Amino acid sequence: MPEKIISSPMSPLPGLQSIAEEYGVVVVGGAFYEKIRGRVFLNSPVIGRDGEVIGRQSKVHLFHFEKKIARPGNDYKIFPVDGFKIGVLVCYDVDFPEAARILTLRGADLLMCPSRIVRQGVEPWHQYVTIRSLENRIAVVAPNVYSPPLFTGQSMIVSLKEDPKMKISRILTSLFTLDCVENGSRIAGQKHTFGIERYWLTGRFGGSSSI
Repeated sequence: MPEKIISSPMSPLPGLQSIAEEYGVVVVGGAFYEKIRGRVFLNSPVIGRDGEVIGRQSKVHLFHFEKKIARPGNDYKIFPVDGFKIGVLVCYDVDFPEAARILTLRGADLLMCPSRIVRQGVEPWHQYVTIRSLENRIAVVAPNVYSPPLFTGQSMIVSLKEDPKMKISRILTSLFTLDCVENGSRIAGQKHTFGIERYWLTGRFGGSSSI
């Protein structure tokens, strides 16, 4: 229950709720530590258009030092959003095939993968995200933290679309970067490649995303 959840002193949750309500969008709020009934979890909140928290996905596979701070989650949840079902893979969770498979079998229409990947790990992370999409024939939105030089963003969206000429499904592509400016966001440039649809997103809110 909401009253049982104690946010950390610097919790970004109120700000994310304000953004969701102000712009009328659903926000998957990255991931941050929260204390719930005396136990700390690394949670990714799903926030509705009205600013209310729909639910939270706790990170199941904790990475390195996270194991000393938080307890792992024990389930993969489905969140109903405007008639659709979304599942959340928190960062390292995407490395494990069973996580995406469980969410797909539970009826997810879209997988979100908010991440905090350092520059050196971006390329293999892209491969994991793409493979999970192909394995399950499901779209994946994967925002990454942008805070150079260590975190360089390079977020991606993998979108499966039908190719009418080839009569098969393949992953189509479009790349772009999104620069954050004081009065909002603007698209800085766009580049197309053949075969894989990847949207590079860099912005002030890093691993948070809206749909």
